[in-house]
Amino acid sequence: MSWELLAAIHRVETVFSTMNELESPVGAMGHMQFMPCTFVGWNYPGCEGNGSLDIPESELTSVEVIEEYGGYGTDGNGNGRADPYNLEDAVYSTANYLASNGAGSGREEAAIFNYNQADWYVEEVLEYRRAYSEEYVAVELSDEEKKHIN
Repeated sequence: MSWELLAAIHRVETVFSTMNELESPVGAMGHMQFMPCTFVGWNYPGCEGNGSLDIPESELTSVEVIEEYGGYGTDGNGNGRADPYNLEDAVYSTANYLASNGAGSGREEAAIFNYNQADWYVEEVLEYRRAYSEEYVAVELSDEEKKHIN
C-alpha cells in the first residue's frame, strides 16, 4: 500500500489527526475514522446499520476478538492491541482494509469508495494522493534534526 494513499486518507479523514476529538458525529473514531463495527468486525453482536456501536475498549482493541469477528483492526505497533486511537495501528488497519477491498490488485478507486461511500470522497483522496506522489520534495535531515525525531 503506498504511503501516498494512506496519507491522503489520513488528510481527508482527520486533517492529519488535528481534529479536536477523533470522533465523528456518525460514530467514526480514531485517526483514520473507522466505524466500530468495521474495526472489530461486522459479525460482532449488535453490529448492524451504519456500524456505530458502543463496543467496550477491551473488546474493540482485542486482536483475538477482531480476528473472531472478521474486523480490519490491526496491531501495527506490535503491543498486542489494535487501537483505532493509536496512529500506527490505525494506519496499518487502513492498509489492511484497502488491501482487502482490492486496492493492492488494481481496484484502488473501488477500495477507497468502500472506505467512505461517496464519489466526492474518492476524488478528494485521489487528488491528495496525486499531489503527494508528484509534488513532494524529499529533504535530508541534519543529525541534530534526527535527534529530535527519535
